[in-house]
Amino acid sequence: MKTIYKIIVSCIVITMFSCEDYLDVNENPNQLVEVPSGDLLLKGTLLANAQVQQGQLARTSMYYSGGLIGLNLVQQTLYNYDYTPGDSNAVWELIYNGILVQNNEIRRISPNLDLLQGIIDVNEALAIGTGTSLFGDIPYSNAVPDNASLESPDPTIDLQTDIYNNLQTLLDGAISKINNATTNVGSEDIYFSGNGTSWVAAAYTLKARYYLQTKQYDLALNNVVNGINSASGTMAYKPIGTVDSNSNILFNFVNSSRAGDMTGDNAFYRDLIDPANASGRNNAKTDETARRNYSYVSGDGNQDDGIDGPSTPMKLVSYEENLLIWAECILRVNNDNQGAIDKLNELRTYLDSGNAFNLIDAADTFNYDPYVLADFQAGGMENTDNIVVDRAILREIIEERYVTGFSTYMPFNDTRRLLKSDSDVIVPFPLNNATTTINPQRFLYPQDELDSNANIPNPIPDLFAPTPVNQ
Repeated sequence: MKTIYKIIVSCIVITMFSCEDYLDVNENPNQLVEVPSGDLLLKGTLLANAQVQQGQLARTSMYYSGGLIGLNLVQQTLYNYDYTPGDSNAVWELIYNGILVQNNEIRRISPNLDLLQGIIDVNEALAIGTGTSLFGDIPYSNAVPDNASLESPDPTIDLQTDIYNNLQTLLDGAISKINNATTNVGSEDIYFSGNGTSWVAAAYTLKARYYLQTKQYDLALNNVVNGINSASGTMAYKPIGTVDSNSNILFNFVNSSRAGDMTGDNAFYRDLIDPANASGRNNAKTDETARRNYSYVSGDGNQDDGIDGPSTPMKLVSYEENLLIWAECILRVNNDNQGAIDKLNELRTYLDSGNAFNLIDAADTFNYDPYVLADFQAGGMENTDNIVVDRAILREIIEERYVTGFSTYMPFNDTRRLLKSDSDVIVPFPLNNATTTINPQRFLYPQDELDSNANIPNPIPDLFAPTPVNQ
């Protein structure tokens, strides 16, 4: 994996931002320089992670979970499961060169900036956690050695379970560093402006996310209580707006040469939240009209205040996610039906406040009245098929995660997590063609890695092979 050893210290060039606007440390972007302080690299690593979380593979995961439809060219081939190793190259490059290599350099040149060190640990955990969830076993423990060169040995492939364990340790260390920090970080921190309390809460939500993904629900519950506890604590990429290449990532795509190659029209997600769909999720207590309009992606141009608006923030680790992890784990661990409903209702109260998403039209309606236990009992509005009460509650929590997580990996991750153990509550989106019998279970190792790392697993797992934690 010699591509990992590219040392990029002047800037990180990715499609969503330009070096000149965000990281002005070198007038000649082709000339490597010695950066005087690690905080000058922070903004680039955070932006790289935004692209990992909300870029190409997130969009592809929406094809594989009923969120979007690929219509033409590459997007159509991806939608029809003709995924190639080359489709993984860009995100892999961002994870390793855009984040891990940069973090290694930050640790080398600024070891005493303790708040900065804690922040990059959380950012790394976010990137590598996403990587292992999507690819399974990946390089990590020796992916970026000190004094790397083209003669460095190929990185070994760490087991997915070991990576998840190591990320929990990394996040514990990050929390300690941030809580005890004596230094500051300023505007280079584009997520929280150096607010350590917000970074710690995000770290706890990440810990809960990864325990959820490994089905260690008791440990997820232990950590989610310290996670993001308000909408203002959400970690989000906040675009500059219509500044060239520095806009919302979906905006960039739907206004590029690929405009019209994908759409949300006729996708399962859009039908699910359509008030006109009698079998959808709207009911006497739920009106999804406004959220449906906000989250509409035509694929050919954008809505200025919609989810693909030029300056619409893109959530990476959110208050909503924290509440939904809490609701699910209270139910699973404590068998507490009412407690799970109460947490679900906390989210519904936030949705009903009108602050959770923009209104595309002032006349758009929304309603999220609180649920009560009777709604989930046999014959209730959330249990018309008379299943067991706790399964009806869990089904609604998973469905809310599906809707709340639109544009993120959450729906794709949940589908894979629940397939073996909880298939009765999976959101029932259809497959994309008549010849495929199982939904994709991972993304393929990138072509660059296959060409350069002799340690890649053999045989190479295909698109439909579950990752170890989902087997």
